[in-house]
Amino acid sequence: MKTIPTLIALACTTAFASAQVERREVRLADCPPAVQTTVNDNARGGRIDEVDVIGIEGKTIYIAEVELPRDRDLKIYVSGNGALVKTLEDIVLREAPEAVRNAVQGLGGSVDDVDKETNGETVTYHVEIDRTGEPDLDVVLAVNGAILSQTEEADD
Repeated sequence: MKTIPTLIALACTTAFASAQVERREVRLADCPPAVQTTVNDNARGGRIDEVDVIGIEGKTIYIAEVELPRDRDLKIYVSGNGALVKTLEDIVLREAPEAVRNAVQGLGGSVDDVDKETNGETVTYHVEIDRTGEPDLDVVLAVNGAILSQTEEADD
């Protein structure tokens, strides 16, 4: 998936300004038991591909990458104490709510990637839109189709 999760981007930005970020790959079996349980409980039967641990300013986040059926990816973000922070799932646009699909159609271009982020009770959709002759768009939408953020990026 090409979308950079907000948490990592924020962590890196904050880290470069004030602290060091530590990121390394670990085995799930080497994670604290509470983290293992949360990852396994949220993996939806997929294959756990890898787990990264990120440390920033004394806090630890585990990010488990899971391969789901139909060539889908799922990232599970878990705090050091085992609490689920959020999930980020690779989906296709037709699986998003109608309001999200309609809002995306109104932006033009072609959809390159769609991620469904679930953070507690809050669900958002992160959509990458390729546009010919103008910068691509990264758009974050609420379930009701409201655009929460929109950024342009240079064409690859």
